[in-house]
Amino acid sequence: MKKIISSCLGLFFFISAAMAQKGDWYTWSTGTTPAVHVTINGDEIVLDRTDPATKQGGISGRKSNDLEAEHLKIIKKVEKNDRTYLIFQSFDGLYFVTTLQKSPSGDSVFMYCADGIEDGYKGLNEALDGIKKDNGSDFYITLFKKEVIDAEKRKVPVSKITGSEFGTALQNFTDRMDKFWKDRGYGHFEPYHGFMNLIYGNAFANAFGDKYSKLSLVTKELKTPIANYSSNPNIRRLLESAGFLKSE
Repeated sequence: MKKIISSCLGLFFFISAAMAQKGDWYTWSTGTTPAVHVTINGDEIVLDRTDPATKQGGISGRKSNDLEAEHLKIIKKVEKNDRTYLIFQSFDGLYFVTTLQKSPSGDSVFMYCADGIEDGYKGLNEALDGIKKDNGSDFYITLFKKEVIDAEKRKVPVSKITGSEFGTALQNFTDRMDKFWKDRGYGHFEPYHGFMNLIYGNAFANAFGDKYSKLSLVTKELKTPIANYSSNPNIRRLLESAGFLKSE
């Protein structure tokens, strides 16, 4: 009887882990709006379409020519170490692993990747071997429940940021992305280009800390500190690096 109960509990926790991340989530992006909708179900992850992100200019608020959602088909799921590993395949046939782990509070999910080679895995078995090596220390983005995003409306808009705070935030963003490119390499984390918008968006939002509203990180609000502080050589350099200003 104890063995049956133990087996049932084990199955329950396995199913719970697999189902925990399903549903509607939101995270920070680099498109026309700072928050993007992410839907996770049993067959795919669906990303709201946002602007392409590049190291030279991913946070400009430009409108996208294609606003259709991106459907990322899950070809295999693996449950291990209280995490859900989703395996995708890119257009060129490489395999990639995205890891989902629910936060202790339950109001967010950490999305990051298993260890592996920078250009993806050439076969499914290689991807499964990568999962076995995962130590959970890789770069990640955070998916939030809608109420977490809505709470940002009550915070101070970024248009009121001081010059010192603005410079610090821009430096934090640059440092975060430099570390990402150094540690991860393009293609190591994300199976599709759309995920880069989320990587940049999370790094940019986190760079401003908890004081200023992340929902205000849009072109309209950012124009004020850019106009006020871009005469500072250091801030101008950081703005150019982030893609807000063209290099002279």
